[in-house]
Amino acid sequence: MTGKQTGVTGGFSLKMKINPSVNKILYGPPGTGKTYNVINEALSILNPDIDMELLTSPDRRNEAVGLFNRYVDSNHVVFCTFHQSFSYEEFVEGIRFSDEKNRYEVQDGVFKRICDAARATSSERKDTYDFDPKQTQLFKMSLGYTRNSDDDEIYDYCIANNEIALGWGEDVDFSDCRNKQAIRELYEDRLPDENSYGLEFVERFKHWMQIGDIVVISHGNKKVRAIGKIIGDYAYKADSPIAYHQFRKVQWLYENNDVMLPVQSVLREKSFSQQTVYMLNTSDLNMESIKELISGERELRSGQDQPYVLIIDEINRGNVSKIFGELITLIEPDKRMGKQNELSVTLPYSGDRLRVPSNVHIIGTMNTADRSIALLDTALRRRFEFVEMMPDYGLLPTDVQGVNIRLLIETINKRIEYLYDRDHVIGHAYFIMDNPRVEDYASVMRSKVIPLLQEYFYDDWERIELVLGGAGKSGDRTYFLNRHEMRSNVLFPKKSGVLEPTKARYVIQPEPTLEAFKRVYETTPDYAEQDEEE
Repeated sequence: MTGKQTGVTGGFSLKMKINPSVNKILYGPPGTGKTYNVINEALSILNPDIDMELLTSPDRRNEAVGLFNRYVDSNHVVFCTFHQSFSYEEFVEGIRFSDEKNRYEVQDGVFKRICDAARATSSERKDTYDFDPKQTQLFKMSLGYTRNSDDDEIYDYCIANNEIALGWGEDVDFSDCRNKQAIRELYEDRLPDENSYGLEFVERFKHWMQIGDIVVISHGNKKVRAIGKIIGDYAYKADSPIAYHQFRKVQWLYENNDVMLPVQSVLREKSFSQQTVYMLNTSDLNMESIKELISGERELRSGQDQPYVLIIDEINRGNVSKIFGELITLIEPDKRMGKQNELSVTLPYSGDRLRVPSNVHIIGTMNTADRSIALLDTALRRRFEFVEMMPDYGLLPTDVQGVNIRLLIETINKRIEYLYDRDHVIGHAYFIMDNPRVEDYASVMRSKVIPLLQEYFYDDWERIELVLGGAGKSGDRTYFLNRHEMRSNVLFPKKSGVLEPTKARYVIQPEPTLEAFKRVYETTPDYAEQDEEE
């Protein structure tokens, strides 16, 4: 989109504030503000009490975008784009290669991740902790053998007893070790055959972790099982009921072993390392999400869970039946969690049971120039509310150096609709800009509009000429197109009956004048006169 869209609202309506649909598609020709308005749609869902002026005033657009980005940072908004190669494995789950583990494993897709995040609501928050990000360290730690969830006694014991436990160091008591060197000497003396990494983990567990720090319990490299606040110093238990002997007391803030949080709830663009315990880099932390999870900043309204929004751009460019698979039924409002006809499915790769939470909203955008709504998968059409977005001519200026841009685009679109259809008209967003000049609009016509017309009419230049109000002879700047005749008897020395006597060649005028714009909506070209002059 070009420049600032002054007051662009398109299909945005005050009705959505009252009863927003959980599945919605904004559709229309290119340049009608579909992607632009997705921000307004998402914000109205995420905060039903939002000030409507924030969504409609161009002067507050930066504020609205900033708020939207905060929701993105806290994982309440997830964005993806469908394309011909996008698959079920990327959207729901599939077997993909893991660089961290150097092997193939089942990994969650974007839709499953947002469903898991939405299901892990504040009901799983055990306590709150209003921590200072500048003073508080965060650690990742593993508890128990995560590959066997049926025999995870380490994790279960720690959760039940408000503790974290370390297996490294075995039954050696490090209570009297005041520094790393003391730990090293005792470790090497008592455990000479053990891996030296163990003493590093003991050092971090005993000395690095401070009371008030936060520990994140992982499950593999991509899931979060629990989050706790460290409230006790290192303690050794000789008679421990589990195989571990190194302990610290914690206050559990968050725990849900059935529906785990995605790693994105804690880290930005990274996965957890396989190290047993290590300090998380501050620059990698998704602090917005962490604070919301454990500091009580999650907004609850009327007892309802905070909404999550999945934005699917270009939804019609993917194979919807293949991408959604069996989940196409689960996204229906009455088939979601807690609803009368709630359904769940067993996923093919992981075997997990998946239900779609009621607080997950799906917003799609669809360019009708790529595919008509009539050609969409019928199952998709039944499950989505469609909001048409057409050009809003009222947003365009009527006098820019004497040129009526509003009338220009309206005239072009009427001709396109007559020669082709309404799904391929030109959107207003191409012509929205700050401090507009005719030179800027000429650039848009040359680099945006005319290439679109070439695509629409398959380089049928006679139809393009009709849309643009004709074509002048070579060098005529009062037209957007210049045309001259190519004569076969001049180009080819040997005459042939299969060659047409004349053919037209078109050139896009690089520097059209004001008259070229006005000619589109003010005059009808006299083709006979042009041909005679040529």
